[in-house]
Amino acid sequence: MLDKETFKRTEGKLYGYFRDLKEMEALELECKDLQEQEESIWWDIKNSSEKEDVKEIKELENELKYVNRKFRKNMARIRQLKRNMAPLKKVLTVPPLSEEIMQFIIYKYKLNKGVGWIANEMYGGARSTAYRFREDILKDIVKWEMVYGDNQTK
Repeated sequence: MLDKETFKRTEGKLYGYFRDLKEMEALELECKDLQEQEESIWWDIKNSSEKEDVKEIKELENELKYVNRKFRKNMARIRQLKRNMAPLKKVLTVPPLSEEIMQFIIYKYKLNKGVGWIANEMYGGARSTAYRFREDILKDIVKWEMVYGDNQTK
């Protein structure tokens, strides 16, 4: 049985992992949009004649600087999220977890479903089985963290 603090800390890591994963996906989408904007701005700059308003070209160049700055900032955040997620990602992917365990983890920590809902969905309403399974999953995660994750000496 896990002590209360370890239990809460481990659950917090799982919630944080999926929150960070969601943020990373959103940032990657935004970066893709920023790259498209950059191409569009470059096209506008290249296809504007020298006779066109210098002020307009300067505005396009400033917009390009903004887009590039935003892109670099997003990429830095993505790298930071990947570094933060690496230990738990290793714990969730390196030991081959059963489909049932992964489904439970996804329902509980990614989709924020309650244990009662999970009991109905996976165990025919057996709440005690769902609570026991959650406890077992968290014990395994703590065990694998000691092997792969945060508790590793550097």
